[in-house]
Amino acid sequence: MSETTLPTPQKKNPATVIVIVLLAIAIAIVVVAVNLGTTVRHLNVQVAENKVELTQAHDQTAKLQTQLDAATAGATQLQAQLDASKAGLAKLQAQLDAAKAGSAKLQTQADESKAGLAKLQAQLDEATAGSVKLQTQSDEAKAGRAKLQAQADASKAESAQCQAQLKDAKAQIADLQAKLAQAQGEIAKLQPKPKR
Repeated sequence: MSETTLPTPQKKNPATVIVIVLLAIAIAIVVVAVNLGTTVRHLNVQVAENKVELTQAHDQTAKLQTQLDAATAGATQLQAQLDASKAGLAKLQAQLDAAKAGSAKLQTQADESKAGLAKLQAQLDEATAGSVKLQTQSDEAKAGRAKLQAQADASKAESAQCQAQLKDAKAQIADLQAKLAQAQGEIAKLQPKPKR
């Protein structure tokens, strides 16, 4: 048998291996650089968008702050009007209480006048059955009755005046309540609407 000679493998040149490795590294670096460039561009676009959104948010915040300041000023003004209305209402309530007290006093005087008139009427009945002395007493009773009637008339006039004052007080209270309702409506309009 003749010997067959196998081809001897050729040894690779170390310089070639180094070039191939360096070429592979360079390709990898280029791929990474391209990916990083794309990522950086994407991040730059996103940062620019975020800046625009942030500017818009600042503008919206400033606008909302202006609206809030205006609403706060309006609410303060309405609160002052409400306080003035409450003070006026308290004053009218005091006047009404005084009118009620005066009316009660006049009613007491009227009741006393009626009781006095009833007593004088009894004396008058006794005087019609008696003597000149009783007639004199009857005349005095008539004079006293006229005086009491004048007092009763004066009491009625004062009571009518108190009724008129009470009517005026009720009208002022109704006006203040209308102003209060209007102020509450304006406050409700000034309150910011909830976001959907």
